[in-house]
Amino acid sequence: MINDIFKVFGEQTAEILFQIITECMDDYLYIFDLQNNIFEISQSAVKRFNMSKNVLTDAANEVMKVVYEEDRRMLAKHLADICEGRENVHNLHYRWLDKGGMPVWINCRGIVINDQQGNAEYLIGCLNETGNRKRADNVTGLLGGPEFLDYLRAQKDPITKGFFMHIGIDDFGAINSSRGADYGNYILKSVADCMKECLSDKQRIYHLVADQYVIVDLEASSAEDAVALKEKITDKLHNFIIAENYEAIFSISIGVIDAETFCEGTEECRKKFEFALKQAKGMGKNGFYVFDQDDYEAFLQKGRIVAALRNAIVNNYEGFEVNYQPIVDCQTEQIIGAEALMRFSMITEEGREFVSPMEFIPLLEETGLIIPAGRYILNEAAVMCCEMQKYIPDFRMNVNVSYVQILQGNVERDILDAIQKYSLQPECL
Repeated sequence: MINDIFKVFGEQTAEILFQIITECMDDYLYIFDLQNNIFEISQSAVKRFNMSKNVLTDAANEVMKVVYEEDRRMLAKHLADICEGRENVHNLHYRWLDKGGMPVWINCRGIVINDQQGNAEYLIGCLNETGNRKRADNVTGLLGGPEFLDYLRAQKDPITKGFFMHIGIDDFGAINSSRGADYGNYILKSVADCMKECLSDKQRIYHLVADQYVIVDLEASSAEDAVALKEKITDKLHNFIIAENYEAIFSISIGVIDAETFCEGTEECRKKFEFALKQAKGMGKNGFYVFDQDDYEAFLQKGRIVAALRNAIVNNYEGFEVNYQPIVDCQTEQIIGAEALMRFSMITEEGREFVSPMEFIPLLEETGLIIPAGRYILNEAAVMCCEMQKYIPDFRMNVNVSYVQILQGNVERDILDAIQKYSLQPECL
């Protein structure tokens, strides 16, 4: 049989067989020409890892760029041992960088082939991921996230219609904690079974992580189709809960995005996909949300403001400033004090943008950043109070304090420290 294969493929047998075999398996095959410093790996590795081509002609340097920095020294030492004849087997667990620059654990195995002089000539083997990229789930009986992506990438024509339905079981953690993991697995499988019964031949379902699923419909032409499917699934689950004598009472939340979003790229699609379910869950139990671009832009703006607030606090509060609202005695028409008002601006592509306090103060409270920001404003206001008392001896400064500073911070200590540091009379602050 081997001879027949050689007759069919001719002199290029090895190269052609390498290409054929790599297309038929999930692991990544590789050949490392140690003497000529050339490394070739399955083409599919280019899609997964931080590399632009599958043949590296300066292997010693280019392979190391794909390897996680902390693991490079270990790999370099092992390859040196191979080249110098101290090792003839390669079997290491270490990390490669994926397309997003994130480390992925892999097991790289191979054998060394020597030339006629006994020097290491080739290292040939395979590389496989040892992390948690499950292709299927035995609990629900469904294929997983990688198969979902493969199905979309396998479409011959660009995706122009249909929807993705991102589904999460509400309060699933409570079921696990109260009834145990086995019963939780039973619910996961039962929910999957109920949803499968509601699908048409053109719809597919995948289990993503924990209590999350995705239903794919590449034929639907309107959001009404998603609404109709949601109602079928809700009815089916309601009947299941009744049949179980209400042993587990739960609901599902659903976020829907257009399937053509996949054409915007895997990462952008993932972000909108996660956003849709988050919005649905934010409505309370049994939420249903259809993606809206304006909502998404507001969500992104919120993220940009939070990032700018964190960056400002780390960089000596750059972007924060204090405005002072004068307080005037109506009888004497004299200034007797002021209220300190927190203001914030951030750098954008268009330049510096002033952010409304109605936007950034709730975000400071939500993230807890109001504690260091509030301390900064308090101290700035105390300094200004000292300065103004040179001209108005009884000048008083009013500073707003957030409930978060009271509940989570140590604001009373901050106030006393400011009074002591700037030698203020307590009644002046």
